Amino acid sequence: MAYHIHEHSYVVGGLGVTGQACVRFLLAQHAKVKAFDTRPTFSLPEDLLATMQDDVVTASEVTKAYFNGVDTLILSPGLAPTIEQVALAKECGVEVIGDIELFARLNRSARHPKKLVGITGSNGKTTVTLLVNHLLNACGVSSIEAGNVGRPVLEALDSDVDVVVLELSSFQLETTTTLPLCAATILNISDDHLDRHGTLENYIQAKQRIFNHAQSAVVWRDGIHISPDTSHAATIDNVLEYGLGACAKGFSIKSVEGKQYIAFNQRPLIAIQAIHLAGMHNVLNVMAALAICHELGVSPEAAVQHIGSFHSAPHRCVEVARIEGVRYIDDSKATNIGATIAALEGLAPTTEGHIILIAGGDAKGANLATLTPYLNQHVTHVFALGKDAQQFKDCFAPTTLVSSMEEAVAQARQEARDGDVVLLSPACASLDMFDNYMHRGDVFARAVHALLLQATAL
Repeated sequence: MAYHIHEHSYVVGGLGVTGQACVRFLLAQHAKVKAFDTRPTFSLPEDLLATMQDDVVTASEVTKAYFNGVDTLILSPGLAPTIEQVALAKECGVEVIGDIELFARLNRSARHPKKLVGITGSNGKTTVTLLVNHLLNACGVSSIEAGNVGRPVLEALDSDVDVVVLELSSFQLETTTTLPLCAATILNISDDHLDRHGTLENYIQAKQRIFNHAQSAVVWRDGIHISPDTSHAATIDNVLEYGLGACAKGFSIKSVEGKQYIAFNQRPLIAIQAIHLAGMHNVLNVMAALAICHELGVSPEAAVQHIGSFHSAPHRCVEVARIEGVRYIDDSKATNIGATIAALEGLAPTTEGHIILIAGGDAKGANLATLTPYLNQHVTHVFALGKDAQQFKDCFAPTTLVSSMEEAVAQARQEARDGDVVLLSPACASLDMFDNYMHRGDVFARAVHALLLQATAL
């Protein structure tokens, strides 16, 4: 059944980047729309302010009467479905969806629907999303990335492409019910966003929703909670696995004349040493991307030829500088425990010396003691800063508390020796001290570059 947007009346909840994109899209489609924001004070761009000024309210002004005549509430992913305004909407018989669900309906109603793939997980989503998009385009399949990766998904509707590669967060999946995917994957699961979801099980169930209408599942064979469970696998007719061990089918590691290769069905594709993305966790990311491309009809042999021309997104295990034999690596995007574990386990096999970790921030309710065995195995010293820095001290004795990123970098330099790695991989969110994880990574990079200038001046 076609979905006619102009026949509906909408409320947009939340006026951040996603909410503003939804309002602009709905206005362009001549739909009736108004909006609310949960912040007591907020500002809108001039174009929206001029158009929507009389139709925007704060959350405190939202009553049952506000939803009179409203068909659908489009909830921004930053707002939890448990907020009071959502409960009021449901009491009034208003449907609650997110922008991903709206996109799914409109794409399904289009004359030429785009093929869709979905990528979620606690860590690595953006890298895999961008890599899949790069490989598809390099192999002649026109595609665009959208969703949690930064491009609002509704902007992809007008793009002249065959495939949309969707990065999907647990928050987005909570309000998505009918998204049809050619291929879907949960890359990994670790404790994250428990302040929002309450329990790990709730978080897992939000992630599992990606499989609800998927044709194919791409699965890391050694992962936990990432295979489609029985309640989310009704439409799946194929599962393609990958992993770092040897395996006869799917993607695996194969040794040839002393060198290790990514292999598909035991056919060597690319030497691990030839992959410029740092760490074995990125080898898994490459496998996942190749597997998704395979499910869209692009052979691994063709796709792998274009790995070398891919440029990773910033702040994801990116080497900032080498100073006196010490590598300084920015992994500021590691905003949860699982991401830091992945970085440590990924970098350890390729590190000649020791790993010195800079970490800390807001743990978002997670128990940082989960890191202890990985710190014991891979790290010689931690420099911890931010709101939950003391948790690192409590779970790992060789920890020094510092008050700033500059102090952390300076003290790490004193500790490091030739062959070591100084790794910023915080395992925590950044907002207690920084604007966002990008700002945190930039401050780290500036501090490292200051050291580099000092070293070259000597």
